[in-house]
Amino acid sequence: MVDTTKFQNVFGHLPTVRVFCPGRVNLIGEHIDYHGYGVLPMATEDGTEILAAPNGQSIIRIANVDDQYLEHTVPLPSDWSGASPPKWYDYVLCGWKGIMEKLNSDQIGFDLLVEAALTTWMIHTNKIFEGITREEIADLCAIAEHYVGTQGGGMDQAAEVLAVDGGALRIDFSPLRSRVVTLPPLAAFTVLHCGDTLNKAATSQYNERVVEGRLAGKEALGRSLEEMLQLCEGLPSEASREELENLLSKEVVDECLSPNTQHLTSFKLRPRARHVYSEALRVDKFEEACKAGELLEMGKLMYASHESCSKHLPPLHQ
Repeated sequence: MVDTTKFQNVFGHLPTVRVFCPGRVNLIGEHIDYHGYGVLPMATEDGTEILAAPNGQSIIRIANVDDQYLEHTVPLPSDWSGASPPKWYDYVLCGWKGIMEKLNSDQIGFDLLVEAALTTWMIHTNKIFEGITREEIADLCAIAEHYVGTQGGGMDQAAEVLAVDGGALRIDFSPLRSRVVTLPPLAAFTVLHCGDTLNKAATSQYNERVVEGRLAGKEALGRSLEEMLQLCEGLPSEASREELENLLSKEVVDECLSPNTQHLTSFKLRPRARHVYSEALRVDKFEEACKAGELLEMGKLMYASHESCSKHLPPLHQ
C-alpha cells in the first residue's frame, strides 16, 4: 500500500482518493481478444495503486513512486489527444481523455501519484462514474487506450475491472460479458518473466498482428472455428498488399489497417489465422477442463497455447 506521506511530500497535501487495480495473468486466449474471441484470465494479488486529489489549480500533476518515471505536469485547458510513441504518463492521460469525452466535462486540475501507468486507474478515480456498470467502465478503458496507438481488444481492462476473488474469468466481447470459472482446488500457476520487456505502443509491431488477423478473417466470416481452421490452409503464408487488394479490394484492406500500419507491404496471413482460430478453440476446451477438474488437460492446452504463440506469433522484439 502506498504511504500517503509520499503523496504529501510530493504535492503538499493529502490524497482524497485511493484506488487499487489488481494485476492479471491470462491463463489462455493469447492475442485473440482484439479479434473478438473469448479469453480466460485471472486476477493476481499483486496490483497497482493510485492516490489522487483535486488541487484547485489549472494543472494536472502526475508522479510515480518509482523515480525512473519522471513527474509530468499538464496545463489546463489541454488539447492532448494522444501520443505515439507514448511516455508512461500518457497512459494516465488516456483515462483522463476518456472521461472528458464521455462526460463532455470541464477540465479540472488534480494531483495523482501512481505505481504504474494504467488507463483503468484514471477512470476508476472519477466518482461521477458510480452509476455506470463495470462493463461500461471496462469498454471505456479499452477505447481510451487507443489514444496511445495500440489496437488492443479489451482483455486487460476487462480483467482488471471485472476480476473476482477466488476464480478466473471467461470474458467474451461484442458485447462485453463475463462469467466466473472456478479453478480446480489443486491447480497452481507459476508466472515467470522471460527477461524481455517491450513498450507495445512504441512501434507498429503489435498492431501488425492485429491487422494481419483482420485481413485473414475477411475470408472466414460466418463460419465455425473448426471450419476456419480448415480455411487457414488455403490462405497464403505471406501476401503482398497488392495481392490482398486484388483478393479483397483496396477499400477492405485500408479498413483493416491502423494508422501506424499503413506503411506495411507484406502480411503473414496463414500463421496468424492458425493461431487465432486454434487458440479460440483452446479457450473453450480449457473452460470445460476447469469445470471437469481435469488438471492434466488444462496443462496440455496451456502448453499448446504457448507452442502456438512461439510458432505463429514470434516475440515482438525479434
